[in-house]
Amino acid sequence: MCDWKKLKIDGIASIEKCVAEFDIMEFIKTPYGKFKVKIYEKQNGKFCGYTNLKIRDEDGCHFGAVGYGNTIEDALKDTIKDFKSMLEEKDIWHEAMTIRQLKNN
Repeated sequence: MCDWKKLKIDGIASIEKCVAEFDIMEFIKTPYGKFKVKIYEKQNGKFCGYTNLKIRDEDGCHFGAVGYGNTIEDALKDTIKDFKSMLEEKDIWHEAMTIRQLKNN
């Protein structure tokens, strides 16, 4: 079996391998109380994580959290940290949107 990290395929920029998936329980700020973080290993041996739950900003655009690390655990921590930071900003977006709505009325 060949090592996937060494694969070179014409027209393909990079390959990431899903190496872990975590269920994260959060009951205070998320609407469903649970979301997933998938961790991918890059061809260079580093890891990145993505949330399946996306946060909508004041313009209606959706953004997911992303984290990086040298280990699965580091990428998981960084992804959750980014997600929590986005949730904090969501409060600011909501306040700004509410103020704008009041000014327009």
